[in-house]
Amino acid sequence: MGTIISTRKHPFYTKRMPQLDLNRLANAGGRDYIDARLWRAPNETDAQWFGDKEEGIVGRKERSCLVNDAQRIVSKIRQYIFKKAPERKGADEEWTAQAGGEGVSVNDFMGRVCDALTTGQWCWIQVDTTSPKYDQFGNPLPQTLENKPTVFWRLWESCSVPDWCIEADGTLRWIVVRTLVFNNTDPMQEPLLCRLSTLFYLNPADGKVYKTEEADKPVPFPLATHEEVKGLDSIPFILVGNPSSEGWWFDDVENIQAQVMNYDSMHNETLTDAVYPQLVVPMGLLNTLETNVSLDKVGAKQLIILQRELIKGRKNPFYEQAEEKGVTRYIQPASGDLELVTKEQERKRKLLFDMCGLALFNRESRQVQTAESKSFDQLDTNATLGNRALLLQRAERLAVMLSEYFDPSFKKYDPVYNTKFDVVDVEKLADAITQMSQLPHITPKMRRLCLKAAMRILLETGGVDEDTYNGIMAEIDAIPDDKLQPQVTLPFDDDDGTGDNDATGEGGDDDLSDKTDDELREMAESDDTEEARRAKAEIRRRGEGQKTPLTRDAAV
Repeated sequence: MGTIISTRKHPFYTKRMPQLDLNRLANAGGRDYIDARLWRAPNETDAQWFGDKEEGIVGRKERSCLVNDAQRIVSKIRQYIFKKAPERKGADEEWTAQAGGEGVSVNDFMGRVCDALTTGQWCWIQVDTTSPKYDQFGNPLPQTLENKPTVFWRLWESCSVPDWCIEADGTLRWIVVRTLVFNNTDPMQEPLLCRLSTLFYLNPADGKVYKTEEADKPVPFPLATHEEVKGLDSIPFILVGNPSSEGWWFDDVENIQAQVMNYDSMHNETLTDAVYPQLVVPMGLLNTLETNVSLDKVGAKQLIILQRELIKGRKNPFYEQAEEKGVTRYIQPASGDLELVTKEQERKRKLLFDMCGLALFNRESRQVQTAESKSFDQLDTNATLGNRALLLQRAERLAVMLSEYFDPSFKKYDPVYNTKFDVVDVEKLADAITQMSQLPHITPKMRRLCLKAAMRILLETGGVDEDTYNGIMAEIDAIPDDKLQPQVTLPFDDDDGTGDNDATGEGGDDDLSDKTDDELREMAESDDTEEARRAKAEIRRRGEGQKTPLTRDAAV
């Protein structure tokens, strides 16, 4: 096929790859993403943008940093999916510990598949075997338990598979994968870094799979040319997700994160401008300097240096004619204007998290959001996680079936993922518990509900494991209602044990009948304990003639 293997691209790949590559960089974070997405202002000078090493000036491009909210979203989705580990009954524990290669467990591998789906819209899983082992003479070793090739899985992100062909019946006819190959085996030669393209092709004539390799540079190792992959009658790749030329929701997350990063960088620059204000210089000052310093004595270059020494500005100063103001002064942005950038950053970050259903920055809209909209937000998040879990479950089942095809001795198992999710807003739940506990007439059932909700917070924040959580919930259910009854002390209770409700035990020596109700309430709240008791007794005496006395049972 010539060099077409190294250059061909699927239409979906051609259209989506620029954005999907940015999504991948956003998840990785670091300087590569900053360099790719930091925007230069139209009026920004080279010194402001790049800096000046000779002068010790660090440019804005190098000073910018990233708060990686996109990576937080990717990891949150993965944490929710694998919070409860999938069941894999019958699986070989030794194999599951390194299913994705040396030291990569099957959980870790499928977690990477989940991340690749979030950022890349689709991905591929290849089922492969380790290379056969040979003796010192190059002869293959006997197929014993120790020497036989081991099945392992390999992840190919969408950016690593430029082209493919899927027939109408779902059969994968051929696929091209690309990877970077680094070779430095020869210490006397420069290390080699090349791009290797590999074509897997299912020949309909004989039903066999063939492999062809091409590199963009000469390589010191042989490349496969229409080489049969023995033992295969189908291409060992599994498509996870749906390739499409349409946009992906994570594109919007990445775009908003880029805006937030640039707002933050420009805000820091504006703060620096506020610390070092812009200098405004009258034109006459420069004319005086040029008159006093002769070009014959110092030269043009030295004159410019003297001007810069005189005018201590971070940037080039503004120059005014004398008839305008004629006053040397500094100007700087108002402090109130700086808050606009901070508010816009917060708004963008809220939009970023709302976009993926997590709503982690929903504090200011919590009071106006209806209960119906909150329930729909939660249902949408739970349904999205459930669909992702089903997609991963199907992909792993297909990988297990293909692994058994590679190795008949492979221990087949049926992975079962948790598809029911109940994403809890910990802050809102804690607020609800606090408000419920402050109700004046809390019932045993309400108190039991508060205890369960508190344990739910511990479970969500990782304070307890699931087994301990279930045990504690059972203990809460077993608590009798009378043990959950709150101990209430009535405001006019018999505090002195005499059977009276006054301070003296005899109905009160001091007559407070001439006091108004407001005066009695003020006395009841005073620091004087004796006076407060007498006031409470008088308030109760007056209330007995108007309504049924408040009893302990009624208060409870």
